[in-house]
Parts: sequence; structure tokens; C-alpha cells
Amino acid sequence: MQSTSLQVIMGGLLGMIMTYAHRKDIYDADTHMMERPDWISDFADKDIRDQLEPFAGGDEVALKDVDTAIANFNERNASEAVSLKAQEEFMSWNHKGWEGLGAFDSKERRLANDLLGFKASIVFPTVAFDQVLASKDKKVVLGGVKALNRGMSAFCQEDSRLFGAAYIPFGYGEDIALKFLQEAVKNGFSLILIDTIAPEGAKAFTHPDFDIVWREIEEADIAVTLHVGADSSWDPIPLSFYNNGSPVPEHTAGDAPRDALAYMGIQYNAEIFLASMIFDGVFQRFPNLRVGVVELGASWIISWMKQLDQSFRAFRRLQDLSHLKLLPSEYVLKHIKITAFPGEDIGWLLTNGAEDLMMFATDYPHHEGTDDPISRYERTMDGIKEEVKSKFYTQNFKQLLGSHL
Repeated sequence: MQSTSLQVIMGGLLGMIMTYAHRKDIYDADTHMMERPDWISDFADKDIRDQLEPFAGGDEVALKDVDTAIANFNERNASEAVSLKAQEEFMSWNHKGWEGLGAFDSKERRLANDLLGFKASIVFPTVAFDQVLASKDKKVVLGGVKALNRGMSAFCQEDSRLFGAAYIPFGYGEDIALKFLQEAVKNGFSLILIDTIAPEGAKAFTHPDFDIVWREIEEADIAVTLHVGADSSWDPIPLSFYNNGSPVPEHTAGDAPRDALAYMGIQYNAEIFLASMIFDGVFQRFPNLRVGVVELGASWIISWMKQLDQSFRAFRRLQDLSHLKLLPSEYVLKHIKITAFPGEDIGWLLTNGAEDLMMFATDYPHHEGTDDPISRYERTMDGIKEEVKSKFYTQNFKQLLGSHL
């Protein structure tokens, strides 16, 4: 993989570092910050700080990993030699998770972005998201969401290449969602992260009462994102399937599914949510909405579009779908962008109907992104025309971000 040279000056020492990017026009649709144990409380109002759930559920292994990563970060700051070695190895497996350059420090993240060589990146939270939503107290959850978004804004202000996603708690109803959305717009967010499934007994997010929220999103020209980990979509398999005489697999290195079986259902919530957005007419009522589907795989998208059209044809005489002016698959192509995992066959997706959907993503600094996602994507793209590659690496991302890029 060819790289372009980059000069990095650290404390007066000049080092020649190669950027990871193999072309100049790459945009990354999925990166993360890795929060410290005290991170969410630092941004929380005083009245809820003592009520927040423990970081990582109090997991001692995770806490020890963070302590080690902070010590290594301090060593990089104290030693130019250590820092330069970390820069040379920054994409390696040893620098994943909290050990990643810029994983939790926004100034070091600017350096990591220089090394990556990408034009822009979308940033999502990691552990703090679950920490906030773990509370059973509505006041604590909503206060935690405020803190989460404040912290995300602060992290991304250090580098204009970072576009943080503000979490909007749709599950508490349209009025609260609208309030948080308006605050996000006021604070300059370019995109939001939402759940896909409403709590049991609550109104679906496609209910006409939510039109005030969708209208505000459209008027602000901000993108909506769905991401693995929201509303437990990372673990979609009923536990009864694991009562099979074998040990229950446990994945603790990131927010990916626990095992091969869970991977098969990773996209299920997103499929149902997006189908409801189409069949319930939200995309028809708000023709400028844009949705990014992130870290939920992509190989399913082709057959899913065909199944949408088949469902439409099968039921259009049994229920009123006259409000739809396009085929369901046409709404997908108009409104949705999606990322794949590095191991998926991007070439097959690009040549079988998804060239206007696919976005490049690294999941930096999570382990799921691997130590070389570009090579994993590129090995499937022999014979792909440059104009199609440009959609994957550049244009589809730009369309998702719209006027904010």
C-alpha cells in the first residue's frame, strides 16, 4: 500500500512519518474516542455526578487496561523517542483500544489524524455511552446524555477534521428528543446518533408525533446515524440459543457481536427501523433526510433492498401504501449510506448495486477495524473503476454530511 510522506515535529525532533492513507481524498465514517473512567463525570452537572453508574460496569480488567494506557500516554509525552516509536507503530494491534494514539486525548488525536492522512472522520463514543444508559433513573440518564454530548463536542473542537455524533434520546419521546436535538444544533453538531427501537409501549419513531423531530433534523441539514451498540443491537440473539451445551462466548475487546451467531443478526434492528422509515412514509414526508448505517455490516444491504421491494409488491393491495411515490429500494438509494467491516467483499458490493451507498470506515482505534483496513478493502477491489472507488472513499461520505462538510 503506497503512502505519502508526512513530517511530524515533536519537541523539536523532526521525524519522517508515512501517512497511512494511500490516496488524498479519504473520509472515515467510523472512528471512536475511548473515554477515561472520570470522563463522563467531568462533563456532568454536579447534581448527578455521584449517581452515575460505574465506568465499564466496574470491570476491574477494563479499569486496569485504562490505567496502563494512561501510563503509556504519559510516557509518550515525556519521551520523544517513545513518542516517535508509537507513531511508527500506531496502526498495529498494540495500539488499539485505549492504547491507540489519541484514543482519549484530543491533542494527541490531532497527531493521530495527521498520521492517518484522512480528510475528515466521524467520531462516536465507546464506554461512556453504555455507562450513561445503564442507569434506571431518567434524570441521571438525561443528565448523562448532556454530559456525553458536551464531552464529544469538547473532544472534537481540537481538530476541525473531527465530526462528533451527538446522541439524541428518542426513547423518551418526541418532546425530549426535540429539546436535545435543538441543543445539538445550537452547539454545532453536524450529525446525531439515535436508537432504532422504541421502548416497549412507547410510540415508534416513525409515529406522526415525531415529525416535529424529523422536520428539525431536515431543516438543520444534519445527518442521522445508527451504530452498533445502540439499543443492544450488538447482542441481538436470544440467550436461549446459547443453551446449547457449549460455553457462552464473551466478547470484551470492543462493541462488536459476541460471536459468529450474534454477527448474523447484527443488522436486524437497523433493517426493521429503516424499513419502517420507508413504509411509514417518513422519507416521503422528509425527502432530504440522510441516514448513515455504521458498523452494522453491509453484505446484507443488497438482498434487503430486493426484499423491501418484494414486501411492497406483496402488501400494497392489502394495506395502504399509496403514500409511497418510489419503490422502497429507491428510498434506500436516495436516503441511506452504509459502512462495511474490513473483511467484507467491498468489490462485490460496489458492483452489485451498492456503489452509491458504501462509505470507507476504519473504526479507529477499535480492534474491529484491524491493523490495516485499507488493504483489506482494496484486495477485493481489483478492476473497480476509479469513479466508483471515489464514491466509496469520498463522495458518499460528503453526501451524508451535506452542507456541514
